[in-house]
Amino acid sequence: MVRVKSRCSKCGEVTLSMEDIILVEHGDGEGTFYTFRCDVCDEFQAYPADSRFIDFMGMNGMESIILKAPIEYKEGREKDPLSWDDLLDLHLQLQEEG
Repeated sequence: MVRVKSRCSKCGEVTLSMEDIILVEHGDGEGTFYTFRCDVCDEFQAYPADSRFIDFMGMNGMESIILKAPIEYKEGREKDPLSWDDLLDLHLQLQEEG
């Protein structure tokens, strides 16, 4: 059984099995991270994964989960946010249509 050593921000060094680790690749180019829940304090931890770690995990059968950002994340922000008046106008339009 393959074991991996990592660090918990509260408990220090922990030893993990392959089943304890989730490899997460951000689809927007933010990089790849590995996450796990510490067996001692039961808190989730997340750390950046370098290419060596990703290769090591891949050689041992681990596939990464790809998270894609919602389409709204990539929209431009050239317009002002909605005001209270905009929201009220939308509400009135929806009432008229229904």
